Parts: sequence; C-alpha cells; structure tokens
Amino acid sequence: MASNRDKLPNRFDVDMTPLHDFMRQMDNFFNHSFKHMNSHFNLRPFWINVRETEKKVIVEAELPGYKRDQIELEIIGNQLRIGVEDNAIIEEKNNENAYLNKQQSFQKRERFVTLPFEIPKRETKATFREGMLKITIPKKQSERKYIDIN
Repeated sequence: MASNRDKLPNRFDVDMTPLHDFMRQMDNFFNHSFKHMNSHFNLRPFWINVRETEKKVIVEAELPGYKRDQIELEIIGNQLRIGVEDNAIIEEKNNENAYLNKQQSFQKRERFVTLPFEIPKRETKATFREGMLKITIPKKQSERKYIDIN
C-alpha cells in the first residue's frame, strides 16, 4: 500500500516559472514606479566618487546648478558630510485679474563619506569649479595593519 508521501510531488516536479515571472513583473513595476517618482520629485542623490592615492584621499561630487553658498562641508571625526540646499520662489502676477500665485520649494540633499582615519580639518582642502566639488584629504601616517588570510 502506498503512503501519502508517495502522492506528493517531488520538489523538482513543480514548475516555478509562473511564480518567477510574477516576481519579476512586480520588481519591474516597483522599480519603474520609484524611478518615475524620483524624477518627478527630483529625489536622486548627487553623484560622488572617492579615490585614494598613497598620500591623500580625493572626494569628488558632481553638483551642477549649485553655487558655492549652497554647499556645506562638515567634518565629524572620520566622516565627511557634503550637504546642498536649494530654495526657489516662483511668483506669478496678473494685474488685470488681480491674480497672484506664489510657490516656494526647499530641497536638501546630503551624502556622507566615511574614512578609516580621522580627517584633519586644517589640511583638508576643497575647490568648486563648474559644478564639480573636489575635496583633498591628506592621509597621515596611521597605524594601519593588514591581516593575512590563510
């Protein structure tokens, strides 16, 4: 007499393709929706690149459309915070109909860069030209040690 266990399908006998297709469609739906929402509300973070040489760490941030006074740099121990703020006031007046429309928006974005050493404030230099922020952080002689992996 066959047991109930013999009546169950083997795990390799079940076709999971419809479930995988459904999951892929859901991922595409949410990815597309959030991309659309990010572009509508301009929620994209700004581009940042960090590279290291023997003597310094160079952080570059692409900030097109921003001015120097909209950028804030802050050193917090071994972290560098790059913040940008944008305020816009749009005012429309129509004197014929005594119509006034005023819109105001405020946007703040920030990125953090964490380094394996404390950032020296006095030696760190920053320049901003044509929408590109470049921060040069010197590396002090630290007691970094590398561990061999067996």
